[in-house]
Amino acid sequence: MIALITTPANNIPYLFAAYAVTWAIFFGYVFFTSRRQHELEQEVRLLRDTLERGRISEDPDASN
Repeated sequence: MIALITTPANNIPYLFAAYAVTWAIFFGYVFFTSRRQHELEQEVRLLRDTLERGRISEDPDASN
């Protein structure tokens, strides 16, 4: 009876479950990381635009 419980074939569902959970965590991490990176890129773009507008309004002759 014990030999039947510990055979590798009986452990395959647990192995599959472990792989599935690992990949789900990995893809979740990648998703949230990419979303955060996108938000940071938007914030950097906004800050650059704000700085450019500030420079233009401070020195109107800079474009001439």
